[in-house]
Amino acid sequence: MRILTQTLILSRLGFAGLLQRKWSSLVLVGSVACVIGVLLSMLSVTAGMLRAYRSGGDPDLALVSSDANAAYSNGIPSNAIGTILDAPGIAKASDGHPLGDAEFQFWVPPTQAYIIGSPTLLAIGSMGLVLRPKLHIVAGRQFLPGRQELIVGVAAARAYQLHVGDPITLPGGTWPIVGVFADDGSIVESQFLGDANTVATATQISGFSSVLVRLEKPDAFDAFSHWLETNPALNVTAERQSDYSLRTVNRTSAFFTELTYFVGSLMAVGALFGIVKLMYAAVSVRVREIATLRAIGYQPFPLAASILLETVFLSFVGAVLGAGAAWLVFNGRHSAQLHEVFDLSVSGRLFLLGAAWALVLAMIGGLPPAMRAARLPVADALRAL
Repeated sequence: MRILTQTLILSRLGFAGLLQRKWSSLVLVGSVACVIGVLLSMLSVTAGMLRAYRSGGDPDLALVSSDANAAYSNGIPSNAIGTILDAPGIAKASDGHPLGDAEFQFWVPPTQAYIIGSPTLLAIGSMGLVLRPKLHIVAGRQFLPGRQELIVGVAAARAYQLHVGDPITLPGGTWPIVGVFADDGSIVESQFLGDANTVATATQISGFSSVLVRLEKPDAFDAFSHWLETNPALNVTAERQSDYSLRTVNRTSAFFTELTYFVGSLMAVGALFGIVKLMYAAVSVRVREIATLRAIGYQPFPLAASILLETVFLSFVGAVLGAGAAWLVFNGRHSAQLHEVFDLSVSGRLFLLGAAWALVLAMIGGLPPAMRAARLPVADALRAL
């Protein structure tokens, strides 16, 4: 109890003296704020991408493909679709037809010369919209089967400056945008949607990249997958749509995440040296105070703990300022990564990550000065009086 009491008293004295050391304290706070702000700003890209991919996840949906990169393989022939939809475990519509849709994606050239990247075209069949109940038109109308018409997601429309009525050049001529849709923030909002049969005819694509199906229940996936993968007439694999989305986004974001942590680590090392230097300076300024406290009976451990608590406090303030700045500037901001558009996200999880980094910096940077203060011989300190 005595040690705790001494720690609290010494911490209060240390915090009271911060105003006398305001410039060095502000430098420490600013250094940590820069590290955390840059780290969270860069991580907001991967966080936003993850949120966009996960928002479209549904445990009842499964994806059948012939290749690990299902989006662009076009390896499922048209005559195999019926066999795939005969698999057990697929839910049925009210008319008795299986809830499954054969789909493929198509690269679309940039819509304007000065714009880098463009939405991809997701060609869907008659069940494509049924399998995406959250998708709804927010402007214009739905495309009509058999017509060379497209609808565009709100994210893509915003990023690439697209509007209802704009013509898109594709094989077969110009395809007008007849509507803009939203899909609860999913990655589909960064794409065009069009009728699969019409797109296949215009582009002369003969196969499909995937078949999206709704299962009767999530537990039906194992039997569904086993039936497909053991069927000698098929050469396909199945995975839950949520697993496919997670695998895709992890492959896309892995390099950027590693680069972010590398840059953050370099900045953290610089901030760490700054913390050590500043806290050593703070201890040097307080030599007389420390000598007096030691002489009247204060123990080394509470003294070291108070120095650490002061470092943690200043680092935490810096983390809050850095995370707040990242949130104000980047949270909800739109990002276009060639063919994917999503909102950047500085989430609560990133705030906690920033606080953890600041805590580690404070503990590592504050420990040497705290140990110096605790080990300072009382006789030597008294000579400085």
